[in-house]
Amino acid sequence: MEITLQTLDRFKTAFITPFDLYEWSVFPQGLRNAPPSFQRIMNKVLSSCTDFSLVYLDDIIIFSRTYDEHLIHLKQILNALQLHNLIVNSTKCELVKQTMEYLGHVINSTTITPLPDKIKSISLLPEPKSLAQANRLIGALSWYRKFIPRFASIVAPIHAVTNLTKSNRHKFKWGSEQSKAFRDLKHLLISSPLFLNFPDDTQPVLLSSSQKRYHPIELEALAIFKCINRMKSFLYGRDIIIFTDNCSLCNMMNKTISNKRVDNISLLLQEFNIKQIVHVQGKYNCLPDYLSRHPIGYDDELLDSEYGLEFRRDQSSSIQLIGAVVTRSKAKAAANVTSSSSSPPQQQ
Repeated sequence: MEITLQTLDRFKTAFITPFDLYEWSVFPQGLRNAPPSFQRIMNKVLSSCTDFSLVYLDDIIIFSRTYDEHLIHLKQILNALQLHNLIVNSTKCELVKQTMEYLGHVINSTTITPLPDKIKSISLLPEPKSLAQANRLIGALSWYRKFIPRFASIVAPIHAVTNLTKSNRHKFKWGSEQSKAFRDLKHLLISSPLFLNFPDDTQPVLLSSSQKRYHPIELEALAIFKCINRMKSFLYGRDIIIFTDNCSLCNMMNKTISNKRVDNISLLLQEFNIKQIVHVQGKYNCLPDYLSRHPIGYDDELLDSEYGLEFRRDQSSSIQLIGAVVTRSKAKAAANVTSSSSSPPQQQ
């Protein structure tokens, strides 16, 4: 595809040859503003086709569920391009493909994987000798970071020596920690099964929730809510089956539980299609139990506005506490106790 340059701007692309001076009449490669301008134009041209297409510069991918639907989508894309006088090179088009290569990935109906040639090229890279080489390495690895578990923590030592200001670039030093991170990342790219499965929208989602460090039932319910809320973009409109080792929660969605906070959380979960909550005995709940006992250090503050609970932190401890529900009568009694304890003692 080619984008025509405005006549008044063509002089900006002028170049001299031994024979004459020439100006580009279409977007050439290498102009600083060409890629974002081209992307902006393509987004506008195909704005009516975003439900079944993706576009990155001049690479357009069309995805459909059936052959007949694919032909309809293809016709809509071609009509949109024709409407804006954009020409497609037919020799570079691949039509009705079950498996395809796109932006360094191999995509089919069930999975997405990195291109083997790209992985091989990265595996042959030597250790960086300069800051520029280290930055290029991070850029290459980051393109496939979604396939590498704990990528951010593994690459952290390399980031530590590349995150330098312009005046401190001379302080770049590649040490043993960076070498280990480099080897670990290459090993994961070569040895790990690198693929991501697409979610099957026809199947229910199985959620296993275990917060063994939180014993009260309201914190078990809160763990379920926070997990579902974090993944809500994947769960809307789908059947959800929850596995928990707390049998008291099995009826929280269809019966009133004598716990105000659990009731509040169950109301917040009404927007999701929770089909069933299944009780699993603790001895069979091994994986969630193991994960809850070996956290990765992620500390997420509990947000009051999300579930209507009072949150406070004990000043003498780093443990997070959830305040109990306080009725008006209890609040009044607590206020009276506070005011009486703060009054000065009367003279005898």
